Amino acid sequence: MIKRLFVLGLFLVASFAGFAQVSVTGVQGMRVDTLLNRYFAGGGVQISNAKFNGQEVINSNAVGVFTNGAIVSPNMPVAAGIVMVTGNCSDGGSGNYSSTESSTASPASNGDGISIALTNTLRGQGNTQSMNDVAVLTFDFIPSGEEVSFKYSFASEEYPNYVCSSFNDVFGFYISGPYDENGALDASEGVPYMYRNIAIIPGTTSPVTINTVNNGVSAGGASNCDLTNTQYFRMNANNNCKMNGYTTELETERVYVVPCKKYKLELAICDVGDGAFNSAVYLAANSFRIDEFSLSHPEAAPGVENPNRFTKGCSHYDLSMYINRPALADETHNLVFQGGDAVEGVDYELTDLNGNPAGATLTFNEGDTAATLRINFIAHDTDVPGAIKHLVILTEEVTECSNRDTLRLEIETPPAFSYTLMREQPDGWHEITDDIVYCDDVLPVNEELKIEATGGIGDLTYTWSAGNEPTEQQNTIPVANPMTVSVTIADGCGRELTDNIVFRINAATVDATVDKEHICVGEVVSLSTVDAVEYRWTSVPYDEMLAANANSQAPQASPATTTDYTVEITDANACKASATVRVNVIPNVRASMRLTPTRTTLVDPNVEFQDLTVNAYSRQWDFGDGQTSTSAHGVVSYSSEDTATYQVRLIAFNQANCPDTAYGEVKVMPEFTIWIPNSFTPGSEDANSLFGPTFAYETEYELSIYSRNGNRIFVSEGDKKKWDGSIDGTDYAPEGVYVWVLMYRDGDGLLQRKTGTVNLMLNKR
Repeated sequence: MIKRLFVLGLFLVASFAGFAQVSVTGVQGMRVDTLLNRYFAGGGVQISNAKFNGQEVINSNAVGVFTNGAIVSPNMPVAAGIVMVTGNCSDGGSGNYSSTESSTASPASNGDGISIALTNTLRGQGNTQSMNDVAVLTFDFIPSGEEVSFKYSFASEEYPNYVCSSFNDVFGFYISGPYDENGALDASEGVPYMYRNIAIIPGTTSPVTINTVNNGVSAGGASNCDLTNTQYFRMNANNNCKMNGYTTELETERVYVVPCKKYKLELAICDVGDGAFNSAVYLAANSFRIDEFSLSHPEAAPGVENPNRFTKGCSHYDLSMYINRPALADETHNLVFQGGDAVEGVDYELTDLNGNPAGATLTFNEGDTAATLRINFIAHDTDVPGAIKHLVILTEEVTECSNRDTLRLEIETPPAFSYTLMREQPDGWHEITDDIVYCDDVLPVNEELKIEATGGIGDLTYTWSAGNEPTEQQNTIPVANPMTVSVTIADGCGRELTDNIVFRINAATVDATVDKEHICVGEVVSLSTVDAVEYRWTSVPYDEMLAANANSQAPQASPATTTDYTVEITDANACKASATVRVNVIPNVRASMRLTPTRTTLVDPNVEFQDLTVNAYSRQWDFGDGQTSTSAHGVVSYSSEDTATYQVRLIAFNQANCPDTAYGEVKVMPEFTIWIPNSFTPGSEDANSLFGPTFAYETEYELSIYSRNGNRIFVSEGDKKKWDGSIDGTDYAPEGVYVWVLMYRDGDGLLQRKTGTVNLMLNKR
């Protein structure tokens, strides 16, 4: 039966200012798999064996790609994608929707054999009319998830005049599978699909047709008429699209599929009965998809060698996970931290964008296609500068054939941050290692300083507490008085280093020291002074030994007399200072002593001693018997039972402790006693018969006896030591008093003389 063409006698003219149009572009010469991957597939599916009307390369004008700038009602609701038309694909674009488009496909594609599934649908309805301008898109796909669907809109010029009539162009989306590796249907996971039409009204099992989705007004008496699905229909009202009416953007039935198994999909549409009143199917771009996730990757920037490398302690990365569809309310998905040697809590921590602690699970807001967390890279004092840790992040694995995105980040410990303070001097820049010292009253001056950093990350900032350029690397400091200037350098990591520069007036000090301030004539002394750069020693009077070492820090000297030694130093700041030390040369002494007496007896063994040394500063006595003294004058008492001779030594010292020694001798003897009787009786038989001295010790003596008239009548000689009273050895002398003279040697061996008288009494018996 031939469809009727109605020509309206009345043209309604309406003005729709500013609406956007559907723009269609033919794709003849493009590979079908390229067409599908670019304009239909949205991820999670692997497409192969793609054909249009049996051809891998498109040679038909019945298929094209489109864009649509306005999708709100009454416009065609799909924004972009692939369009299949039962005629020339250009009929799916903008134009006069009031006219009737009845172009035909080229090359011709008529007949039952082009799409078996579509033929079965048509014949299953009891319709035996011819199939014209058949457009069939077939391909195999392997899903990575468990559900597949896509979005589309069915449009036709048969709206609204042929609603519920027997004139229905037919279309269908047919899924078959799964198939095994040999191409046979695989029933191991349940009953496989075989040409299952998934283009059905949402929430029903009814296929989408003109008779089931329409404006609710019947134009015929077909038994399969349904006027209740008007919410899924739009009646065209402008030139956005040539088709009279179209469904809203519908989603196919979500059908269960076995992940990683092969399925076939056949998308087909055709005119029925003749080629008039074309119909079209708009396939939404990127809507044929399985849930697929991807990660944001750091973008390269000028001067950045490795955008995936981050610095510990001063950087973070806002990592986004993307899903290839709008998310459901509170939908969550996990990041997988797998591989690498970076440790959470040690090398990095996870937070939300507000800094609140977060985990590896991201929550999507309804309708969003991305969720973001922040990876903060943590630094520790124990980190090794320059060390690199690795962090590997993957999207979650939905199935074993899911396409997982992987992000590899490097976490680098920054190099040690250090600095050097520099001061400009006449011969160039020099490092500041100590206070800046001014030797004389030379202030005010301008000091040119700078700070040089190593190991800093990013841009460096400088903060000086004084100066003409307080935020620059190099700064001019006016110094009028002693002062302290602080400088802080910070890098892009937020690391700060601070130091102080002290400006002060010269406080150089010096002293001169000597190991001995009082010395003896001819002694050598060691001089010394503080550490300095240069030394110059002088002396008054001149010291030849010093002159030979005048530029030494610790020279030796040998003064002949009391001498002043002066040292002038030059310190590291070129400042000078001087100091003087005196060495006193003390004249030597000559030791002298007096001992009184030098001969004494055991009865009175005391000897007076006296130091007669001129200018003696101290002394040391040694009295020869173990007794000592440091007194200048005193008495020493000897104790001895026998005659003894003691060597006395005096060591006298001057102020420099230079010694001189004198010696003396003390002789201690028993008491020197002589017994001489005053009378004797010659010829008596007792001991009183002889006259003569008796000594307490052996000694030599001579005894002479004189008569009253002065004649010597006896002299001791030989064995005759005593007088027996005779005169010349003959008769006894008359009784009477006789004078005696005794010559003898005392205990010191000195010759002594004694005189006396003796009474001679004769024996009367």
